[in-house]
Amino acid sequence: MAETVGAVIGAALRLLKVNQAGEAPEANEAADGLIALNDIIESWNTQPLMQPAKTQIYQVLTTASEYTFGSGGDNSTRPITIFKAFIRDPTGQNDYPVRIIGTDEYDEIPFKSISSSYPYNLYYRSEYPLGVVTLYPTPTAGYTLYLECQAALSTYSAISDTINLPPGYLKALKYNLAIAISPEYKDPSQIVLMEAQNSIANIKRMNSQDKPQMANPARMAVRSFRDLGLLFGNP
Repeated sequence: MAETVGAVIGAALRLLKVNQAGEAPEANEAADGLIALNDIIESWNTQPLMQPAKTQIYQVLTTASEYTFGSGGDNSTRPITIFKAFIRDPTGQNDYPVRIIGTDEYDEIPFKSISSSYPYNLYYRSEYPLGVVTLYPTPTAGYTLYLECQAALSTYSAISDTINLPPGYLKALKYNLAIAISPEYKDPSQIVLMEAQNSIANIKRMNSQDKPQMANPARMAVRSFRDLGLLFGNP
């Protein structure tokens, strides 16, 4: 269920027993709470397990090779990490995989201005404030790029803004905001401290279930030796 920033700030003040039930935050309380709330979100954005596991964003392609992602860019959502990408044709019936490459492989492409009906390589620079997606070859048709990625949580500019996050985040924001602003008011209770900690743990547990797993080097080595054995006729 979505709530406004002001409602979350009001809940945090009630958890500290600064305000009573139904009492709205004063203007200065709301302004300070907004700053503290954004500080919490910025801190969470440095912790991969605090960001929703995966989200899909799309970008309609023109004949350009580069597209910016983030506030003020071609797309308003800035990926932190891109896990998978594909191109969908104008009919909406056919999808084509796009391979994600790194800096070294992109730098080794000799003729970067080559164009094609659709690109099959994607290079992402996770710059700030705008991430940059470079497609190779440069597309020549009106395809749509889909990205399965991890995106940063958005900060808020007004107490009237609506917070719309996955289950568990609103509770975590309320309890952790209470702790964040407590030095200006009064110490939080042990219940508030415990619930704040539990809410963070629940989010990380939920998000860890859908994170891509890194390959195990030892397992890869064993598989490589096994494949070599098969190649040379050994069981």
